[in-house]
Amino acid sequence: MEDTRGRQVGYVELLRAYPTFAKYFFANILSTTGTWFTTIALFVLAAEVSGLPELAVGLVLVLRMFALAFPQPFTGMLADRYSRKGLMIFSNIGSALCALSLLLVNGPEDVVLYYAMTVMLMVLHAVYVPAENAAIPNLVGEGEALMTANAMNSATWSIALAVGASVGGFVVAVYGTDTAFIIDAASFSLSAIFISMLTIPQETKEAEGSIFREGLAQIADGFRRILSTPPVYRILTAKALWSVGGGGLVFCLILVGEEIGMGEVAAGIGVLFAARGIGSGVGPIIARATLRDRKRWPFHLGFLVSLCGLFYTLVGLLSWTPWITVLVLCAHAASGANWVLSTVMLQERTEDDWRGRVFATDFLLMTTANGTSSLVAALLITYGDVTLRQLVLAFAMVQVVSGIMWVLITRKGEHAYYLASTA
Repeated sequence: MEDTRGRQVGYVELLRAYPTFAKYFFANILSTTGTWFTTIALFVLAAEVSGLPELAVGLVLVLRMFALAFPQPFTGMLADRYSRKGLMIFSNIGSALCALSLLLVNGPEDVVLYYAMTVMLMVLHAVYVPAENAAIPNLVGEGEALMTANAMNSATWSIALAVGASVGGFVVAVYGTDTAFIIDAASFSLSAIFISMLTIPQETKEAEGSIFREGLAQIADGFRRILSTPPVYRILTAKALWSVGGGGLVFCLILVGEEIGMGEVAAGIGVLFAARGIGSGVGPIIARATLRDRKRWPFHLGFLVSLCGLFYTLVGLLSWTPWITVLVLCAHAASGANWVLSTVMLQERTEDDWRGRVFATDFLLMTTANGTSSLVAALLITYGDVTLRQLVLAFAMVQVVSGIMWVLITRKGEHAYYLASTA
């Protein structure tokens, strides 16, 4: 196979050079689209099973984030100990069953089933995420091919969010939530079928002893290796950095969707989430084309978070019409670039035998910060003396300040790392 480490690799070229990655890429589109297609339906259904719509939406966000966060140490260990391909198939099949179970939710009397399935969808996604991120370097190698692969993977997430949320919003508005859940289950099932046809290389140690005893030992070993490797744990905080303010902003975005004049609530939320998805896809493409100096990447991470905050500051200051989708798109272009740059750096700074635990920790930090931020926003808007516009501005300023602070704190360590790596 042609060596692509020393030059920029195009998207079509990558798909041609790495056919297994191309097949995985298509399967991942199906799985991720399913995840986002049902999101708007979950928000709408939350209002129907609860007497406090704003708090119910916030609770859905919080439960989804914490359900994604808390299993991460365990699922990261699974991604290093067992077949990543098998874990992704299991996640998709389980998610399809959860989506079909949501068809049984008919009103407030089914609130327990609703929240149980909402949590289980994220727990299963927690199984999928570290296995997926740890597998990509094994499919394409390192260097520029890895950067292109991650940009495409981020684009997958973004396209799925844009298409899934927008189409899902209109489907819910016209046909109801049940139709969305049926389509969701079908997409997860197809993804599982396609992944089952792939051969995904992986370095694994032979599993010895009890999964719980040895698993806990591997989790502890993963944390030790992370804490003893400053170049890794510095970058691990990059996604969580965005989430400190970003979780609250995404919660606000749902409520803003009710006020932008799109008619049905589901349609308004879907349009704003589509802008979020498009921005998250465009950002990595722009970053790949323009941010060529890798020694500057760590500093870009913080400034990109601040840039996202600046665009949301404008959202808070301007009138809420459909035109604010442009600002939302720009804000999430910055956050998408932050996501991909930090992901590539983590993949390059870790070995295959502990990469799953690194990405599990990455998502643990990110989702915990995201869920906490969403919870604070939901409580403030429900019980505090604060308007939605004030809430948007407050969380936007948190992002602006935290991004600048992160650059100041990590600058010395990253400069030393660069000097050591080029010596």
